[in-house]
Amino acid sequence: MISLFSINVLKKQRLLIHGTSPRFYVINGERKPFFCSEKGGARLFLKHEKIFLNSLEIDRENFLRVTQVHGNYVYVLKDPDILVSEVGKFEADAIITHIPNCPIAVLTADCVPIIIYDPIKHVTGLVHAGRMGTQKNILTNTIEALSREYGSSPKDLIMGMGPAIRGCCYEVNESSALPFIKKYSLCSEFIKKTEKNKFSLDLPMINQFEGCKAGVLKENIHSDVPCTVCENHRWYSYRKEGKTGRLVTLAMLQRRE
Repeated sequence: MISLFSINVLKKQRLLIHGTSPRFYVINGERKPFFCSEKGGARLFLKHEKIFLNSLEIDRENFLRVTQVHGNYVYVLKDPDILVSEVGKFEADAIITHIPNCPIAVLTADCVPIIIYDPIKHVTGLVHAGRMGTQKNILTNTIEALSREYGSSPKDLIMGMGPAIRGCCYEVNESSALPFIKKYSLCSEFIKKTEKNKFSLDLPMINQFEGCKAGVLKENIHSDVPCTVCENHRWYSYRKEGKTGRLVTLAMLQRRE
């Protein structure tokens, strides 16, 4: 049994399938690591990939994902027949598409996975927003790409985030915090000074702010997500564990009748 994380505001969209994988799943009454990182993990990853897709009732062998590099490039998936391996050659930190029955995914272990859906144009996107990607405006770039490629209006977009490290557990040095302080100033909501030359950042809240600034309505953004460090028993956390597994966040459009 797999207990997936889903977002209420997106669950109401009947033409969008989405979910984030947990740290563990149960098979034959035994709890096992899911999408774990270990030697010879490629074959195991493929096995878990199929289990994950089946749990969402998606009749596919694989999902499509780019090579994430903590940048701000957005990959536009236009070809319904492109090979999974070909998509994987592209370095990007967001992927958008209009193609139905084509599951797209991002991998995280503290970074913010963001699902974007436009119910008017019926297009979707996924964003991998770590500290560097957030600093480089990956979310804004994705919203602009949806507008440019598909004519999406930001006010129509629905945006939901998956489990990620929160300000309670994400402390960085001054040089890492400075780009955000310069952009937003010290804000009690998502940038706080904790001690000398140390600051806490709340990446989900920063991305919520960025989404609103890009034109998404605040009521259409779900950012109240669990912290991957506080709830490390449920989610993988690179900050807490170092080498670890990955959470997979998936979105797929269903065909309009």
